[in-house]
Amino acid sequence: MKKIKIKFSNELFKLKNFFIDKFKKLNKFIESKIVKFINKHFPSKLNKYKKFKNIKFINISNLSMSIILFIAILFVYLFYVSIPTLYNKGVLQKDITDKLIKEFKIDFSLSSKIRYFILPSPHFLIENVKIFDNNLKEPKELSQIKKLKIYISQKNLFDRNNLKITKILIEDANFIFQENHTKFYNNYIKNQFSKKKFIIKNSNFFLKDSNHNIIALVPIKNINLFYHEKKSANQIIAKGKVFKIPFDINWYRNFENKTKSVTLIKLKKLDLEIINKSLIKDKKYIAKNSIFFRNAKLHSNFQIQNNIIRFKSENSKIVNSNLDYTGQIDIDPSHIKLEINLDNLNLIKFLISSFDFIKSLNVDFLFNKNLSANIDIKSNNIHNKLFDFAKILINFDNGKINFNNSILKSKKIGFLKLTESNLDFIDEKLIFEGSFNFNVTDQKKFYTAFQIPKKKRKLLKNIFFDIQLDSSRNKLNINNFNINNKKNIVNENTINILNQYNHNKENKIQNWINLKNFTREIFNSYFG
Repeated sequence: MKKIKIKFSNELFKLKNFFIDKFKKLNKFIESKIVKFINKHFPSKLNKYKKFKNIKFINISNLSMSIILFIAILFVYLFYVSIPTLYNKGVLQKDITDKLIKEFKIDFSLSSKIRYFILPSPHFLIENVKIFDNNLKEPKELSQIKKLKIYISQKNLFDRNNLKITKILIEDANFIFQENHTKFYNNYIKNQFSKKKFIIKNSNFFLKDSNHNIIALVPIKNINLFYHEKKSANQIIAKGKVFKIPFDINWYRNFENKTKSVTLIKLKKLDLEIINKSLIKDKKYIAKNSIFFRNAKLHSNFQIQNNIIRFKSENSKIVNSNLDYTGQIDIDPSHIKLEINLDNLNLIKFLISSFDFIKSLNVDFLFNKNLSANIDIKSNNIHNKLFDFAKILINFDNGKINFNNSILKSKKIGFLKLTESNLDFIDEKLIFEGSFNFNVTDQKKFYTAFQIPKKKRKLLKNIFFDIQLDSSRNKLNINNFNINNKKNIVNENTINILNQYNHNKENKIQNWINLKNFTREIFNSYFG
């Protein structure tokens, strides 16, 4: 027991000496600061302080004295950092506004709801703040902020006039982007950012058209805006969501080449990465853009002028096929037009991967009422047993999606046209419905290709049918089958074959042989 007690006493003794040593160093440091402060502000009192310092306190150990000194210093420190609570709020409001304009080049309209907090570090909390642009005659509101935190330096809190801002933090804000705000935002990112930290958290960015309709809502988790001294560049790092798809953005503008900026966007959920390098030349925004998506590498040249974005591909590929495309985006009113030409296209893989991609997206984006687009995809070599040429038209029309007038052509047999179609999201299921017309230009070659018996071969000009595809179950139903005339009465045997196919979960057309057998069976019953 004695050995244990002695060991404990030795450890306690070491701990005591450790604290005494640390408090002595702290005491010397604080004493030097106090002497400097008294010498600067109250030089006549310095000798009295030194005499008071030399008074000996009897029966007080060094450890106890150090603890008392530490508590006293802590009390003095807390009192010191609490000094801003004594500031006149009206004068403080004006001072902070002026400092924010000077330091961050932003016109904050501060409310009188100003509170001061010591933790986690001294800062002012201002509620219900607004940001306006630089138009002195008719200032436009750019943002509404619930919480604005102004962090300040702890140096010289006695002097309100020399108050220094170390960083600002915006929380729970709504930012508005419209055409008439473009000039302000462009000018802001052209000029050098503050070296102080500027952070935005848990806020929303609204993109609106000229009629104040919301085109897109982008929730932002975090944005950091700052000037990177080593790179001599403005930099923005952001995390957020667009149409509920998470993204990371890293943007910077190099001031050694003032017109050049680089943007990197990553959407990990889609395995998508976008790199954009841009500059301003002759009042035109010119950019080189690269998109890396799975097996696709898309390189484009962009040009923006008068609210119109024009772009064209350069050495782009999808899998091992060369890809050419041109397009135009009208910003207000919003509309996209895109033409794509593929050297080679595996039709089946393209359709399957397209549906898989759509399912991986947030479908609210696809069915957005403000989305208007026409996409034209063409290929003269589609790697298909039956067809040679494809023209696929994708139309986004105010919340509705169709593929009307898409065509698959066969040089030998004829062409298949999608006359009416609709893609919809029903009960969390992606459903495609379409009406087709197979126009047969050479019935003999058609019958030969599908190996229809000669006794079942009759006049053949058109084949009409409807399909319904449930992508969630990979289920394809065939309905309203008719030959030559939509109004023909279909015999019971053909109806039974179609019903049996539609209700049999294991019965699927997966390859060319399946399609030939199914078509032959239908024709045998139809002309039977």
